[in-house]
This record gives sequence, C-alpha cells and structure tokens, in this order.
Amino acid sequence: MERDLIFDGISGYNFDPVVVVVSSSEVYGDVRPEDVPITEECPMRPVSPYAISKLAEDHLGRLYHKAYGLRTVVTRAFSYVNHRHPSIFTSAFARQIAEIEQGKREVLLHGNLDSVRTFVDTRDIMHAYWLAATRCRFGEAYNIGGTSTASVGEVLNRLVWMSRIKIPIESMEDPSLLRPVDVTQQIPCSDKFIAETGWERRFDIDESLRGLLDHWRREVAKG
Repeated sequence: MERDLIFDGISGYNFDPVVVVVSSSEVYGDVRPEDVPITEECPMRPVSPYAISKLAEDHLGRLYHKAYGLRTVVTRAFSYVNHRHPSIFTSAFARQIAEIEQGKREVLLHGNLDSVRTFVDTRDIMHAYWLAATRCRFGEAYNIGGTSTASVGEVLNRLVWMSRIKIPIESMEDPSLLRPVDVTQQIPCSDKFIAETGWERRFDIDESLRGLLDHWRREVAKG
C-alpha cells in the first residue's frame, strides 16, 4: 500500500517522537451557520487547494497513530497575527499602511472585508503547539483559536487608527485580492484543547496589531 514518506521516515528511526501535525482551520471550509462555533466534529468541506492539502495531512496524522502507533497530535489553528507570514491580510494591511506613512504608496487596497474571524498572537499559538506536544492525547485533533470575533474590516480599522497619518482607503475591492470561494465564518470552539492543556491567551488583538505594524515600519524603512 501507499504510505507517507515523512511519517515513514520518522517511524523508521530508533526513537519515538511526538509529532505535532500543524493542520489548519481551513479544513472546515464552507461552514454552515448551525455549525458555528466550530468544534472538531464539524464536517470538513475545504474550498481551496491549500485547504485540501491540509485535510490530507490532517487525516494522515491521525491514521499513522491508529495504524502504526506514531505519537501524533493534530492542531487546527484559526486566524493568528504573524509578521513572518506576509501574504495574510493582517500583514498586507500593515505593510501598506507603513508604505503610505513613508510616502511609498498612495492608497490601501483590500479584498473582502466582511469575513468574520477570531485572532490570536503568533506567540500564543507557538505556546499552544508546545502544550499540544506535551499534554494532548495522541491521535486526536484540536482546534486552537481566539474567543473575541471581528470582521476583516474591523481589523483594518484598528490598524488605520494606529497609523501616524491619515490613511486613504480605496473604496472598491481589488478583484485580485478576492478568493474564488471565501470562508466567511471562521469562529472556533477551543474548549477541548483548553480543557486538556489549560492554554490561555497572553496577548490581546491590539497588542498583536501594534507589534505587526511596527515590524512592517522597520521592514519598509529598509527599502
């Protein structure tokens, strides 16, 4: 039978590591209103090639525990603020604001502002991954996400409010920034993960966004 080269490579050595499989909330995809907040039992309906690849990884992680005894834990993180991920919308907004502040751009462009998310600082997510490796049950999947909801537009408004100058926002959506199929209700239930690990968020959304904006100010200033 076909087997996964990465998991096979791990299990072929003479040690027994814990493997945290970093899946994604994107595996849930097109969520029905009655499934919000999203638990680990929510049907998975991925709507992008990326989400489908994460779904395959998600399934393989749990399969290799059940079939081969590999000590895997699957995490499904929801939206988080991460300055090392320049393609996500929070970073795109912060970068454009920094460019406008420094006279390198005139207007800020955006995609769909109506999607609703919860947000977690990347430092809180990294702590959660460590807890997943040390406290969670093997072969299980866990949602990891925030509790306070905000639309993408509300996050943009927070960043604009933090800017040093008035930010002109383009009133029309940029079609190139729209997804073919958008995921509009990314609101998690992380009760299972919190109950097993005691995880708590340490950073609020404004602290995360200020750090993100300051990072992009430094990056844009480099030229």
